[in-house]
Amino acid sequence: MTSGVKDFWVFRIVHQDTGKPAQGVPVTVLDGSGNPAGYWVSEPDGTVKIPRREGPRVRLRVGLRNEEPIELTTATLRDGPTDLAAPSWVPFTPSSAGERVERERVVAPVPRPAEQHEVPGHVLYFQRLGMFAEPASPGPTGPQDNVADFFATATDQAGGLRYGVVIEVEQLWQSTGVQWGELLYSVSLTPGDEAKLTVLDGRWRRDVDGRERPLQILARMVGTSMLGDLVTALRPELQVESCTLSDRDLQAAATDTMYMIRERTERMSQALRRRPLGVVDGTAEASDSAAIRTVRNTTQDRVVTFHFFEPLEHFRVVVRNPRIRPVIFVPFRLPNVATPDVVQRFGYIFRRTLLDRGMLPDLERLLNGESGGTGGSRLLAHVEANLLYYSTAIIAAGDHAARHAALSKVRDAAGTPLTDLVENLVLGRVGSAIALPLRSLAQLPREWREALAAYTTRPPRLAEEFHVNIPHPGVWVTAQPHEPMQQASAENAVS
Repeated sequence: MTSGVKDFWVFRIVHQDTGKPAQGVPVTVLDGSGNPAGYWVSEPDGTVKIPRREGPRVRLRVGLRNEEPIELTTATLRDGPTDLAAPSWVPFTPSSAGERVERERVVAPVPRPAEQHEVPGHVLYFQRLGMFAEPASPGPTGPQDNVADFFATATDQAGGLRYGVVIEVEQLWQSTGVQWGELLYSVSLTPGDEAKLTVLDGRWRRDVDGRERPLQILARMVGTSMLGDLVTALRPELQVESCTLSDRDLQAAATDTMYMIRERTERMSQALRRRPLGVVDGTAEASDSAAIRTVRNTTQDRVVTFHFFEPLEHFRVVVRNPRIRPVIFVPFRLPNVATPDVVQRFGYIFRRTLLDRGMLPDLERLLNGESGGTGGSRLLAHVEANLLYYSTAIIAAGDHAARHAALSKVRDAAGTPLTDLVENLVLGRVGSAIALPLRSLAQLPREWREALAAYTTRPPRLAEEFHVNIPHPGVWVTAQPHEPMQQASAENAVS
C-alpha cells in the first residue's frame, strides 16, 4: 500500500536572500525533550517530505545543531509545500554559467542520502562470556577476611572445570547518507587572495599498517579483542566483559547484553566526536595530526567565504536476535614463557600480540639471536609481568595439535576426555580459564541444559533498530560566493 499525500508534511527550504530552493540542507524533527527524532535532507528542488506526527505542534531544526529550533502549529500546515528559510551559511549555487564560481579541489560535494542498495551494510560481531554460578555450599560462619588483593602475584593453582555460555550479538550497520556536522571555521577572501589553514584532527589512531575505518575504531571502543590484532585477523568477534549467571533466565541475559552493547555504542560514538578536531589560521602547528589546506578565491569581482565543516555519516543499526551457545571453562597453569627460547619459538605470536609496541625493536633483536643487552632483559621482564596475557595468546593461537594433546589429558566428571566434548577453538578467557565451545548441550548441568534448550528452540524476538552518527576523518569545505563588489558599491552609493 502506497502512502498518500496527507501522510506527509512537505516543506520547501529556500535561500533567505533569493528565495530559490536550497539543496542538501539537513532538517531534524525534535521530540518533546529536544532530542532528534528523525533526519532528512532537502532535495534539489528544496523539498523535504516528513511523516505527519501526532500533536498540535511540531518542532524542527533547519541546518546544523547550532541552529535554533522552530515550532510550527500543525493545524496551519497545508497539503502543499511550506517554505522554510535556510541558514545564512548555506552557499547559493547560481544556475547561469556566467555567475558560476569555480571551486577548489578540496571543496566537498553537497551531501545526499545514500540509496540502501548502493551501499552494502557492515556487520559487527560482539560476544559475552557468562559463567554459571556455583551452587551455594555451607561454609564457615565466623568472621572472614573480605579484602580483595588486586596486586597479588598469579599462582599456578588451577581450579575445577566450570560451565557457561557465550552470548553472540550481531549488528548490521547500514549507511543512510552523509551530512554536515558542526561549523568549525570560516574565512572570507577577496578576489585573488588565498589562505593557508591547518586542520588539527586528533581523533584517529595512526599505526604502521595504516589507518582503520571509523566504524572499526568505534567497534574497538565498544568491545576489545582478546589478543590484539592476531585474533582480530582470524576471528571478527569483539568481547565485552564477562558475567556470572545465577538466574537461569537466559532471555534476560541476552536482552541485557544486547542493550548494554547498544548503550555503549551510542556513548562511544559521542566520545569519538569529542576528540580533538579544529581548524586554525596559518601553518605554525606541526604534528602527525596536522594537515595543511589552501583555499583560494579565483573570482575577479566578489568576496568568497569558505566554511569548514565536520563530516558525519548517519547509520541505521539493526541488532539481530542474540545467539547463545554452551561453553566449558578449562583452567590452565601458568607456564614460564619469559625465556628467550619460548619467545623465539613463538615469535610470530609475540609480534602480533605485543602490548607495548615500542618494544618491537627489542623483540626483533631477540628473535635474531641477540639475547644480550638491556633491551632483551626489559622485554623478558615485560613478558613476565603480563604472564597471563601472553600465556593465553600462545594457547589460543599456537599449535592446534599441541592444544589437542593437552585437552585429551583432561576429563570431565564422567571421565570423558575433553577432546570428545569440545571444539578445539578458544573463544576467550575468564581469569586463568579458557572458554571452549561444547559440541552439544548434554554436558551441561540439567537445570541449565533445559534453560538453554528452551532458548534455542524458541528464541525470543529481540531484534531492534537505532541510529548513530559517525564522524569521518578530515573536514569538508564549501565556498559561499557573495554579491559582486561593484554591485554592492553601487547599491551603497544609491542608499
